[in-house]
Amino acid sequence: MGDTATVKLPGGLWLGGMRHQEAALRSLNGDDEVFLSEMADGSLLPVQRATLLLARCLTRLGELSPVTTDTVASLIAGDREALLLHLRRLTLGESLRCVLSCPDPDCGEKMDLDLRVGDLLLPPYPHAREQYETTITENGDTYRVRFRLPTGAHQEEAAALARSALQPATDLLLSRCVEDVATEDGEGVGELPPVAADRLPTVLAELDPQAELMLDVTCAACDHGFSALFDAAAYLLQELDHRAKHIYEEVHSLAFYYHWSEAEIMSMTPRKRLLYLDLLADALTE
Repeated sequence: MGDTATVKLPGGLWLGGMRHQEAALRSLNGDDEVFLSEMADGSLLPVQRATLLLARCLTRLGELSPVTTDTVASLIAGDREALLLHLRRLTLGESLRCVLSCPDPDCGEKMDLDLRVGDLLLPPYPHAREQYETTITENGDTYRVRFRLPTGAHQEEAAALARSALQPATDLLLSRCVEDVATEDGEGVGELPPVAADRLPTVLAELDPQAELMLDVTCAACDHGFSALFDAAAYLLQELDHRAKHIYEEVHSLAFYYHWSEAEIMSMTPRKRLLYLDLLADALTE
């Protein structure tokens, strides 16, 4: 049995007009790692793999149990990022190590960046809503836009299109968020005006800051300051894909020396397997 945690989502799941922020999840085990490795052939997009991963490890979301992939896909992007960070902490620990390259063309120095999950998690949004409204004005034209925040389902749809066309994918994501556009007089507008399309992404980012975490970094070699996006899904999936290459070697070693069954070993978390492997390595070198 792995570790479990009850966490609070920054945004929350809306059911019947009620906001549900509490979620319960368990750490990954060997079976989950193998499941993910079998999906690493490129047939699924990373955002789709993240949905399946969360659906396996979430034991409760609000009042819902079990949690389906459709429910996970309906969560806003920031909630999904927060859950993946919590899952990473449960499974592999608090510390994160990143390797970045300085973007200055005259430098390009590689640098190690040590992060902690707790520093990347944002507090619950105090003014979260199921639906929002904003007013955008330019050159005397005023538009009232009603919208929702991007969800995992929106991201999956846009990511599929982005494989062939990036700008249409961006436009699609924005269109999926917009509920209604009207002029100052209340007259409906068929298409999102260019000024609203330009400004709405900034509004979305401000309302769901957990969705896109920007790290402020300074290169130690050239003192160049820059910002880097931290993508929790990409980071965790990359870690797990790397680990999956060695899982059967770990199972073989633990079964050979400890005589545990495959099922017993695969039910362990990666951290627990590594603990026993470290103990075994120490014992074999004595």
